[in-house]
Amino acid sequence: MATKNRGELKSYFETGKRPIQEEFEDLIDSKLNIEEDKASDAEAQNALIDNKFLTPKTAKKSVEAFAPVKQVNNITPDLNGNIVVTDINGTASSITGVITKNQVTGLETDLNNKQDVLVSGTNIKTINGQAITGSGDLSVSGPVKLIGVLSSNFTLANSNVLQNAFPTSSDAFTLSANKTYFLKGKFLVGNGTISHATSMGWLVASGLNITSMEYVARLFSSTLNGIATTVSNVQVSGIGSKVLNAANTAVTTTIEFEGVLRCTTGGILTPQLAFSTAPGGTNQMKIGSFIELTEIGSNTVETVGAVN
Repeated sequence: MATKNRGELKSYFETGKRPIQEEFEDLIDSKLNIEEDKASDAEAQNALIDNKFLTPKTAKKSVEAFAPVKQVNNITPDLNGNIVVTDINGTASSITGVITKNQVTGLETDLNNKQDVLVSGTNIKTINGQAITGSGDLSVSGPVKLIGVLSSNFTLANSNVLQNAFPTSSDAFTLSANKTYFLKGKFLVGNGTISHATSMGWLVASGLNITSMEYVARLFSSTLNGIATTVSNVQVSGIGSKVLNAANTAVTTTIEFEGVLRCTTGGILTPQLAFSTAPGGTNQMKIGSFIELTEIGSNTVETVGAVN
């Protein structure tokens, strides 16, 4: 009695043959028997046994024994291999696969309650009247200032000719078209002892058209480090040179000025200074002298801010 292959078993039943008892026994022993050939749990896990059949039950137990079911956050997959996760803690360096919004509890509702498109003025502010929604950059800046300040003494010509008050590195103020500017400054002048008066003015270039320029100039003279005893205040209109004081022999002259100018076309504005007579000695625009122009609006501006 032994197991035989199909070819041998078929040969027992060829035409004209009469199988004997042993051949019938071989036929029976060569077929699986549901009762006798079913693998036990132990046999299902024995890699040396190769002649037993597995039932679904023993197959499942065998798989679980060799490859235990993994858990996620202590949750065991259901019969279909799915896991329902209600809370996720920690972080992940990467997530693969696709998660739809309806698979995340509450996400779809939260997204539906969000505003679809941000509307300027509805729940966000503007910057300088510009909405922050949309593409591109917002330009945020304060008033445009043009400032020239001397970092060293500037030598002035010993003459009575109208001359530039500042060096070429800081005497060309580029004004924009259709603008209004606050104008202020201070000239600290050292000069000779020959009696002379001092005047100031402005040179325009590069198409600059000033429609109005009104300022007040205050001048006082004294000995070096001395106290001024005579002060003059002059209201000046326009860019032309204007004498600011009576002739004197003082060796220091201080000019303070402040006002407003308006222009329709842009261009270059340059400060100028003149002595009525060559003062003699060393003449200088001293370190610390400055001019400041601050843009405040269009050339017709009347108010800035909450003014009415």
